Amino acid sequence: MSTLERRCVVVTGASGNLGAAVVERLQRSGASVVALTRKQADLSVEAQVEAAYDKALEQHGAIWGSVHCAGGWMGAPFAQTSVELFEKMVDINLRSCFLCCRAALRRMRGEGRIVNVAALNAASLSGVRGSAAYAASKAGVVALTKAIAEEGGGVRANCIAPGTMRTPANGNLPGQVPLEEVAEAIVFLVSPDAGALNGAVLTFPSR
Repeated sequence: MSTLERRCVVVTGASGNLGAAVVERLQRSGASVVALTRKQADLSVEAQVEAAYDKALEQHGAIWGSVHCAGGWMGAPFAQTSVELFEKMVDINLRSCFLCCRAALRRMRGEGRIVNVAALNAASLSGVRGSAAYAASKAGVVALTKAIAEEGGGVRANCIAPGTMRTPANGNLPGQVPLEEVAEAIVFLVSPDAGALNGAVLTFPSR
């Protein structure tokens, strides 16, 4: 029997390429998946996030895991980066992650797993040319993960930091990270099989 059998796992960004791949693998493992999409909740709005996690808790009785795949990229040279672009990256990538992590942590019963998705350039602080706002928001995701790892008690928090993944939108270019590998790593981290692993940032460099 899978260690995720009948455990409730919330997945944000479930309609995206990575989120959908994670949902599919979790369902195969027997997890009870709550797949959140933009149509169901605006994850930058506190009240909507709280309501979504309340509903998950009410339906399943307990929340074991929360995986945060929601996010997006917009880029511009630093000198041409507008406040609006910067704030949009913060809302989409960092604020949403903060709200979902907090909602999940408040509803977990002393144990569980949180997995966040950052980015390779945020973890390495290199290759950020033309992506300052995006990289800054994803670096904040890494910092949030570290804070939860220190404060979460029995709740473990880890982070995935991939380079450009191979998706239909990104094309099939040399060096891209196989999306399937990232999804498998996320499912491992959200499972009890990850054991005491906590505060880790797993990088998936381009090849």
